[in-house]
Amino acid sequence: MITSSILSPADCTPQALADFKNLVIEAGTVDPEGLMQRIRDAFRLLFLRESNGQLVGVGALKRPRLGYRSKVFAKARATTPPDEYRVELGWVAVAKSHQGRGLSRRIIGQLISLAETENLFATIRADARAVRFAADYGFKPSGKSYASGRGYDLVLYLRNAGEKHLEGR
Repeated sequence: MITSSILSPADCTPQALADFKNLVIEAGTVDPEGLMQRIRDAFRLLFLRESNGQLVGVGALKRPRLGYRSKVFAKARATTPPDEYRVELGWVAVAKSHQGRGLSRRIIGQLISLAETENLFATIRADARAVRFAADYGFKPSGKSYASGRGYDLVLYLRNAGEKHLEGR
């Protein structure tokens, strides 16, 4: 049985924060430089654990500064102002041993439910699976894809709080 917990980073043990960081790094989708501080600065962290305590999935809601948001929106050449999107969905990662079980959907669904009244943004790999996944949760691409600096392209996705969405279908 897999259980989830959603915590403020301040309420997490140092070990929980380290485990979160390690799973995100294992996923290979973010720059590990300064990651622990970025995790500590997040708004909420979600942990999925097996009954034995093994961490098998993570995700976060972040409230990045306007400077970071402006940089992301500029890279994507988005025409929407970044100050309208103050919450970022990110660091969704599932342990390789648990992929293919719908855990990413669970993580995203739970995090989105915490931010129902907020406009959200996310940067997602530019691939067909990710595009379908984002659309399932009401995210729409904005601007153009851009180089991540890690060997793949990213797409900026936006989700408006006022629109009706079919969560995870």
